[in-house]
Amino acid sequence: MMLTIQARLPLDTLEKYVTDSFAGIVSNWLSFDTFTEFENEQFFDTVVSKNMYKIRSIQDISQLHVIWVLPSILNRYRSKPYKYISSIIENKGSGSLNSYLRRKMWALDLFCGICDNDNGFGYNSIYVLFEITVELSREGQQHLSDVLDAIFSFIKLVKRAGTQEWIYNEFYKIEKNNFRFFNKHDVFDLCKSMHFYPSRDYLTGKHNYFEYIPEAIQEGLNFLTPETVNIMNFGDDLVLDTDAPCFEAYCSITALPKERIEYWKSIEPLSDFNLPLFNAFLIDNISLLPVSAETSKYPVKVYHNQLVEIWYRPKFYWPMCHINLHIVCSLKIETPKDAALLDMYCNVLKYLLIEELHPAVTAGFDYDIDVSEEAIGITIQMSGFGQKLPIFLMVIAKYIVYLPSISKDLFEVIKTQQLRTYYNKFMETEEFIKNVKLWILKKPYYTYVHKYESLYKYINFEDFQGFVKSFNNFLFIQCLVQGNITKDYTIKIILSFIRQINCLHLKNIMQQFITVEIIPKYKSNYYKLKNINRTCVDSVVTNYYQIGVATIESSALIDLILMIMKLPLINKFRTIGISNVSCDRTDINKILAFSITVYIQENKYTFEYVDYLIQDFLNSFCVKLPQFLEGKLDHFKEMLRILKQPDDAEILKNEVNRNWSEITMQQYIFHRYESEALALEDINMYKLMTFFKKYIDQSQLKKLHICVKGTPKEIALSKQIIFLFEL
Repeated sequence: MMLTIQARLPLDTLEKYVTDSFAGIVSNWLSFDTFTEFENEQFFDTVVSKNMYKIRSIQDISQLHVIWVLPSILNRYRSKPYKYISSIIENKGSGSLNSYLRRKMWALDLFCGICDNDNGFGYNSIYVLFEITVELSREGQQHLSDVLDAIFSFIKLVKRAGTQEWIYNEFYKIEKNNFRFFNKHDVFDLCKSMHFYPSRDYLTGKHNYFEYIPEAIQEGLNFLTPETVNIMNFGDDLVLDTDAPCFEAYCSITALPKERIEYWKSIEPLSDFNLPLFNAFLIDNISLLPVSAETSKYPVKVYHNQLVEIWYRPKFYWPMCHINLHIVCSLKIETPKDAALLDMYCNVLKYLLIEELHPAVTAGFDYDIDVSEEAIGITIQMSGFGQKLPIFLMVIAKYIVYLPSISKDLFEVIKTQQLRTYYNKFMETEEFIKNVKLWILKKPYYTYVHKYESLYKYINFEDFQGFVKSFNNFLFIQCLVQGNITKDYTIKIILSFIRQINCLHLKNIMQQFITVEIIPKYKSNYYKLKNINRTCVDSVVTNYYQIGVATIESSALIDLILMIMKLPLINKFRTIGISNVSCDRTDINKILAFSITVYIQENKYTFEYVDYLIQDFLNSFCVKLPQFLEGKLDHFKEMLRILKQPDDAEILKNEVNRNWSEITMQQYIFHRYESEALALEDINMYKLMTFFKKYIDQSQLKKLHICVKGTPKEIALSKQIIFLFEL
């Protein structure tokens, strides 16, 4: 048995925990299986090679998987030949396979690597699954043969070019920096590493390159042949080569034509292809700015005009820097069409940035672009080494300006992909009920169903062009910069970004914020819906209890109550055979609430009975709370206080995310966690009981009850079969 534990506690304390918990376990001292008897077996020459699998998925996806079963290379973890090969094939920069497929509008993205899943099926001591996955567009499905030709053409280029020591050395530097500055070690991954690597490399074995062995890389390349490939095509409208009934109608297996295999064996590299170029974002000399004694503990507003406000906090003893932007537009997002267009704006921008920013991402930089939580604009969050981050920022500005000039073909590709995303989201029961809850509470807010319908029926290329131009005309930008960067340089690069996007200022940002529905007392607020996914038997009940305007004390009180409540709630429902139940706090635009969510099978219990069980639990919990907490309240308070202690010493991003939330919501309580921890000290049993009774009392209750009804089991089964035939 291998064990990994991780906590913000002294090493001696952790060691004592382990000793006390596991010292009594008796070992049989038998050696574990090594499977060395299979080392020389040619097990990967299987009968499933040289086949094309066509698979219809219930989810709306379109993917091509090109897979090889290769010998295990656990003994070659120091040179990582498969990782070197996959990094070149997966490269998204100029001259790459990904770039070529995207330029042809055949693919949205491409991934390559070892199938390192949690169950060990794709990566173990016997074999490895090496996979190229292509996210196909509809045009790509129609040109599947051309996509496969391009894949084998690029592999031929990599083979012909041979191993490149300078590329390997670049990967070595990148992984070394990533391990040192970016990787957050997960206990699950560390525990797996203890099975795979010697003790000296438990931490580094999975990530770092240690030694360049060109023969190992060449051997890995030689395995990637057309004769041993498996090809899987997933789509929602595939024509299957089978007349088999029932479930077999979702999959067909055909042998790859010999002429195609021979063609791929002799294929030449396309002139569009080249190996990765030198990575301009690679950092050799990492420098730290001198520490200032006047550094503030929290962000300080260092610049403000009608167009932008800049918040800044340095962290000079760490080479990372974070830049977050909230770009608020003048357009009011008042209809589902507006909301879908804002999503399109984000997705097109992300698509355009993939190729040019890929070298930066490879070098450890990170970015995320999304619609803001309030759906009044977009957020751009980026991080990396401070020296190169301004270049990163200017690339984003360039493509914001370029957005109105995209082609109609690209618009249609992204539109199709966004429709797929909406569809897959509202087919998930958990996502669907959360979406409906926000639609009821937020004004305005639109579900994935609303946005799907609007995008499908009412949005064309001209609508998108008009939206982008209007979006970019009048803006207000909230900005947070934290890390290894000076105040003056921060102001300089943000103002340069604004000059490049060349916009006018938004007159009043406060007009853009949404409102939250205040639930009236006494009134029944019940919503019942059918599950859109007709193949799903799960029903869901969510009870939402609104408290009111959030304060430091009320937030601390509800967090403490939910921490105490969680285990008794689970135990209560487990006694009647319901194992999936949860409680959580919600804070929507400063309106505090808590929710209890219960998952049941459609034929087990009625919604009314589940609602009764929830209310009965709350009432009995309130009565039994003093007895349950006798001598334990301080323990729970201390547990919650520890959870609220920021882990900023190790992860700057945690602190940035908290500060960013305060800025975008315009609350600016940067010491919120510390204040809530202090508020815990003043909470006693009387205050806890008074608060809880007040908000579950029938005379004060502000409750929202939402149910999603699952499909009866026998109908769901038939729907799955019918669905597969209808695809």
